[in-house]
Amino acid sequence: MILGLFYSLTLPAFADQQFRIKSIVVSGNQSFNKEDILQLIDVKIGEIYNQDSVKNDTEKISNFYRNKGFLYVRVIESPNVINDEVFLRIIIDEGKIRSFTLTGNTKTKDNVILRELLLKKDKVYIEADRKESERILRQKPFIGAAKIESEWNDELQGVVIHVTVTEFFSLTGAFDPGINNQTGYFLLQIKETNLFGTGQGSQIRYERISEVGEKTRGFVTMKYRIPRLFDSYIDFDGQYIQNREGDSWSVLLERPQYSLKSRWSARLGISELINQVRWYEHGTRTDTFEETRNKASGNIIRYFGDRHHQNYLGFWFDSLRTNYLSIESVGQSEASPSDQEIRRVGITLGRRNIGFHQTRFLRGMGGDEDFVTGSLYNLSVGYSSPIYGSERTETFTSLVFNSGWESMDRLFATGLIGFSTGFTDKIEHTDIQSHCTFYFRDVFNTGDIYRVDKGYRKNGLIDFHQTILFQFKSEMQYGWRGESQVLLGADNGLRGYAFREFSGEKMMVFSLESRTLCGGSIFNSINNGLTKVATFIAKPFVKNRIIDLGLVMSLTSFVDFGYIWDSENAFNAQDVKRGVGFGLRGSFAKVSDAGIFRIEVAFPLDPTPPKSIKPHFFYGIERAF
Repeated sequence: MILGLFYSLTLPAFADQQFRIKSIVVSGNQSFNKEDILQLIDVKIGEIYNQDSVKNDTEKISNFYRNKGFLYVRVIESPNVINDEVFLRIIIDEGKIRSFTLTGNTKTKDNVILRELLLKKDKVYIEADRKESERILRQKPFIGAAKIESEWNDELQGVVIHVTVTEFFSLTGAFDPGINNQTGYFLLQIKETNLFGTGQGSQIRYERISEVGEKTRGFVTMKYRIPRLFDSYIDFDGQYIQNREGDSWSVLLERPQYSLKSRWSARLGISELINQVRWYEHGTRTDTFEETRNKASGNIIRYFGDRHHQNYLGFWFDSLRTNYLSIESVGQSEASPSDQEIRRVGITLGRRNIGFHQTRFLRGMGGDEDFVTGSLYNLSVGYSSPIYGSERTETFTSLVFNSGWESMDRLFATGLIGFSTGFTDKIEHTDIQSHCTFYFRDVFNTGDIYRVDKGYRKNGLIDFHQTILFQFKSEMQYGWRGESQVLLGADNGLRGYAFREFSGEKMMVFSLESRTLCGGSIFNSINNGLTKVATFIAKPFVKNRIIDLGLVMSLTSFVDFGYIWDSENAFNAQDVKRGVGFGLRGSFAKVSDAGIFRIEVAFPLDPTPPKSIKPHFFYGIERAF
């Protein structure tokens, strides 16, 4: 205000006279150096001062800043005449943040939300920081939606930030008496993803794994997660598993690339895991092994570039000791997993082009999703040697290509190709994986029928949202015979057949699926009824809060094509297995990490004799839509 008044009083005194510019001084430019600013302007030292020209130059500077995301920049020219010469000062106020307001966080503490933001008090406001801060908040398991808005405040002479969040119900318990007819399920669980509003997570569960044709196994798992350990960017994850084979545990310390502006990341993990490994021949289990894996690994990665285009260089190490103990053997098989003690060191080179598109109902049901667009190329080369304790000398190479793109907010696609191989004087083993997915979202352009922050929209008795999904995935192993195998069945996409009906060395699966998301006043009424029941049940534990579970449901129909083969058999199109079916899926969109329940019936069109075409039922809980 004072500078503006000074300018308005001094300029008329010499507006009709000609004075030469003696000097040009730029101040307030914290984000860009003086040379960058001076290159933008046309006015030069020694020229006749012209008010219109200077105003044009200040506008150029303002546009330069705004194009970089500095939405609240103010540029003021302050000419001062001494001895018939103009000393021109260009003052830049880049737009600093003065205060924050938070709404919607009834449980989460204010500082837990504020620490996640890239926007900080007394720092310059940048639009890209706002968008990324929203994305960081949405990634938290206890937040379903986040909105950050900004405005200029004349009284504070700065920017005020308004943060609005929609919290998930984070304290969950589950009693599951066996609602999955093919694979594992929880029997009893207590989970909290936002302990006392601190953002820390804990879990205690008793889990029973009951797979088709296998004995039921039970074990206890305890987990604890501390994000932002001691207010740093380091995350801590600890896990302990108790089962009859032996106790397993793991500890992980990770400094992720928290922001795309962050220049480095690091990871250190140690674990001892005891599991059962099973071998199948023609859909029948022939061998069972007890596997003990002692592992230590770590890496550190340095990033170069801007938010959207980055190169990176990393160094890593792996130490793995694996032992197998035969527990049971039934019939003849090729199973012969070998004990290993491998220690590798390596280097990673990569490049990625990063973009994000906010959408819904691709992999989740109801919550905002950040779909990653762009591409990633990653090459890792490692070397193991007896010099540092490895049982053999071996070179390891891994190459990964990953991409994603979207068009018109309706067509989304992802692609992944991974290649890894290990070799000594010859190629020992190779694994190739590929996976691509196409989503044609909102086929009839009806719009979002449900949002976590707003609930169901009012659009009649019945409302719907149609999505078509096409998916292809494959895995091919070379040199792993007896050590590892590829399985095909209902567990990896070939619905209508047994859980692990087919085994081999190479497989591929095509799937086409139609998803009809259901809405309207009928489903809104169902959700309102559940809300009243949940609020009544939780009343002794959660005071003065409505427990809206956010029930979302979808009808599905699908057709799957699967094929599996090995090195001894050539490709034969007549051996392709087909399955068709339909089902119901749903989720409690406002409950943290609720999972997605599935009820499906599928028919195998090419059953293995003497089996007939009869329906296969599946009911259970999964993690992705």
